[in-house]
Amino acid sequence: LMAGYGIGLSFFSPMANLYQLKALYPCVKARLLEHPGMATRLVASIYAQQAVLRIMQVNLSTPVKDHLSPWLAFGALGVLQGGVYGHANIHFARRLGIDKTLSMTMLFRGSGYAALRDMISQGLPFMFSGAVRAKILDRAVPYQDPVSSPVKHWGALLGCSIASTYLSQGFHNCQTAMQTHTMMSYSGALRSMMQKHGVSFMWKGAEARVGLLFVTNVFNEIFLKPVWHGHV
Repeated sequence: LMAGYGIGLSFFSPMANLYQLKALYPCVKARLLEHPGMATRLVASIYAQQAVLRIMQVNLSTPVKDHLSPWLAFGALGVLQGGVYGHANIHFARRLGIDKTLSMTMLFRGSGYAALRDMISQGLPFMFSGAVRAKILDRAVPYQDPVSSPVKHWGALLGCSIASTYLSQGFHNCQTAMQTHTMMSYSGALRSMMQKHGVSFMWKGAEARVGLLFVTNVFNEIFLKPVWHGHV
């Protein structure tokens, strides 16, 4: 199950990383327009490493879930996922000229932002999509048939996923800033994002993560819940 989780998500995650760098840094968009096909080559070049990192990420966070709490597990998942994103961000930033001095030792920069991001972006749908269905959708559509039941189930997950993505995007952008700039601090990342984008940094590039997070939360439902079932 965990292999399927890592292998499947790694098809989508690097593309979302690249899209968000393009949204945050105009020079990335210009470079990709100058070199057609470069985006595909960049994403393909790190697929295998991303898949291995994602499998490790979930296996390492599961003991936190078992012995502490789901919320802390998603915080740990976020820190580890920050490393997965960091691997892609640093590789892309070096190749696209954002900062050629970056090294993979910076993989986990901004881990505090990453933990907060995933406690919201994955924790909320995982913990509350069932309640959203029961308290809102089941009351609005009081039918339990082969059509309406799955529509309500996945509709609740999609709604929670979209809301949690936008609520967490600011944290994601701040971590991205730290991973793509060698000396940037936590407060410096926040100031930089505000100076460059104003309050829109809180949702800038979120449209890419809406798709990625919905896929992630579907994978959590299919792969993660069976592994974590019985410990929630």
